Amino acid sequence: MNHVDRGDQIRSYTSYQHRFRRGPWQALLWSFLLDVALANSFILQKKTRQPHWKPYSTLRAWKEAIYNAIFNKYGTGSGARKRYRTGKEEDSEDLKARQIHLQRDINHVYRGRNSSSPCLACKGLRQGQPRPPKKAKKGGYLQPISRNARGRVSRYGCKACDVAICNNADCWYLYYTPI
Repeated sequence: MNHVDRGDQIRSYTSYQHRFRRGPWQALLWSFLLDVALANSFILQKKTRQPHWKPYSTLRAWKEAIYNAIFNKYGTGSGARKRYRTGKEEDSEDLKARQIHLQRDINHVYRGRNSSSPCLACKGLRQGQPRPPKKAKKGGYLQPISRNARGRVSRYGCKACDVAICNNADCWYLYYTPI
């Protein structure tokens, strides 16, 4: 019990290069348990050949194989919306859902004090239209911020889409008109 076993030795060769967000003790516990499980499964696959696995000689290759298998199995069936899309995508093709969104007096609600976001219609975007990816800042991230090109920020939005739209009625109808 007081000696370093093979799993501890193998785990010491690899480490995570990213930080966790859940707090220091949870991150340490999660990191440790994940490392122990991966190291033990690596030792088992190396010692036993019964399920006819492809043999992996390093823990790093074994981790990559496990991660790729998990991503291939569960990564494609995500129900999340596509990246850089505005609003719900299923509503952009459905005419009945689009008509429900046009009822501004019902769907335009106050989203809360702490949920101020840029108005998408003021940016010129419409529902279902791809958003441009965020551009890297010129000259680095530690440059002073210019207040000249500040966008319009709103605490109001659509209740059905959960999208920020300001109080201007033109913005509401611009966002929900078909492209």
